[in-house]
Amino acid sequence: MQDVILKLVDVPMVRMFVLAGIIFLMIAVLGKIEGKIEPGSIGRIGSAILGVVLIAIGIMMQYGETHDVYAKLPPNMIAALPPQTVVAAPASAPAAVETITIKVLSGTYGRNCNAKAGNATAPLSRACDGRASCDFSIDTSVLEDPAPNCSKDFSAEWKCGAGNAVYSAALSSLTGKNDKLRLNCAN
Repeated sequence: MQDVILKLVDVPMVRMFVLAGIIFLMIAVLGKIEGKIEPGSIGRIGSAILGVVLIAIGIMMQYGETHDVYAKLPPNMIAALPPQTVVAAPASAPAAVETITIKVLSGTYGRNCNAKAGNATAPLSRACDGRASCDFSIDTSVLEDPAPNCSKDFSAEWKCGAGNAVYSAALSSLTGKNDKLRLNCAN
């Protein structure tokens, strides 16, 4: 049961809002659940409203992310940026293909040993952000060891470019030698 609960809460915040909304909608629709949750009619209406609001917040968070670098900069800093020279390509030149790159969301070392989710995000981001493909070497001497006598796993979540899809990969049991996890956005 503890593993199920850990996997349910080890997700991005957007998914947590949607999941909570679905649970509240289930309470509103089903009403009595195994005799432990027995909301009255006002409780069911409130649960339905709260469920819809949580799902709406989760969806708005998912699609409300801005990927514009300049939107996060103060106006005086944008004015200080050097002007860029634009050169038009000849009509016969092929269009440049945009490279889709990795944006690491989380990296976790030893989640199966009750380690804190995201404890390896910083080194994984340094190694893989901005690349189309990345083989992350898992160096156990650099990573925080949450449980010395436990065989640890390693998992990662990332997005590719401006897309909303979240990709994940994991190594269930590390050997300690030449362990690598591949993150990939290349087609």
